[in-house]
Amino acid sequence: MALEDELAALNEWHFFHEFTYSKATFRPAPSQEAELADCIIWIGNLLVVYQLKERETQRNTTVEAEKRWFKKKVLGQATRQVRNTLAYLNEAGAIEIRNHRGHAFSLDIRSIHELHKLVVYLPHHALPENDRQIKHHRSRTAGVIHIIPANDYLGIVRTLLTPAEVIEYLGFREVLIDRWEAEIAVVPEPALVGQYLNGEIDVPPSVNFIEYLRCLDHRAEEWDMSGIISKFPDRVTSNNEPTDYYLIVRELALLKRNELREFKTRFQLSVDKARANEFVLPYRMACPGTNCGFVFIPVTRDILPHWRDALQNFTLAHKYELKLPKCIGVSIADDANGWFTAEWCYAEFPWEQDARMERLLRDNYPFRKVKQVELPRYEYREGK
Repeated sequence: MALEDELAALNEWHFFHEFTYSKATFRPAPSQEAELADCIIWIGNLLVVYQLKERETQRNTTVEAEKRWFKKKVLGQATRQVRNTLAYLNEAGAIEIRNHRGHAFSLDIRSIHELHKLVVYLPHHALPENDRQIKHHRSRTAGVIHIIPANDYLGIVRTLLTPAEVIEYLGFREVLIDRWEAEIAVVPEPALVGQYLNGEIDVPPSVNFIEYLRCLDHRAEEWDMSGIISKFPDRVTSNNEPTDYYLIVRELALLKRNELREFKTRFQLSVDKARANEFVLPYRMACPGTNCGFVFIPVTRDILPHWRDALQNFTLAHKYELKLPKCIGVSIADDANGWFTAEWCYAEFPWEQDARMERLLRDNYPFRKVKQVELPRYEYREGK
């Protein structure tokens, strides 16, 4: 499988089909077609632009030939293509691109708050180590462009697992480049990932940080929500737009594993209470990093006829009380043969004072009290 196909498959698995755009093209004029980038990840106001380079199989090659390929194709052509992509985005305004679900959206660079640029390359084994140690290219117009071998990129994604953490790592890596440009060159990529796991940005990169990678305990069963996320496209009916669910999946994709763990805990509690037909107050949470709230409503049999009103009311009440710009509600009801039904509500609009909502919350408060807690970023096995 070609590098381009492998990276597309990897990205759509970890970043979801909805946010992965491969071979993105657009028409600067009706008779012209231009390629934006080999791959784009676009989640809300986050954008990652990829350019890929793969060394063709060489039977007879030399170290010097491989050095020339790296300089010409990776440091030269690929970084220039990244700059061209950014130039297109800055000059053309909104550009329509199509994702791996086949849905088209208008990408406007002015809506992007965080942008990362990557060149991912697959070299010949004869490429010398001092070239492989090059971790970035600094452009006058594009800023820092990450230079990452394909195997290292694979390791990054398979270690960090969630879109939010991979994107945060790229930001962390860029800060390391700016602060420790000489030191970062001689440290292998896994050590940089270990330093990200540790969270120390003010100390120079060191191979010692690999220990954090070695001891990382994923415990994915505690936070992985991909099974729920993957079911959203199948829930689209003729009564709603096929992309309506994107707003919900987007907010889930922006959560890190510690936040997803809290989400999954409340989701599962709601499933258990609904199956037991046990009335409890809704569970809820909010994530300051994304400014989004979540409320989970176990539905007992007596309120099944009114579940839609309950879902909307609880979602709006939670959003209002915590003064959030957006909120997601999910109601969960028992179903036949051990299954359950989950219905979702998404609300996003500026918070404004509402006397009626304040009166309802005062006279018939429907929630448990919330408290602010600091979640541990990662879990480690014994030895760290």
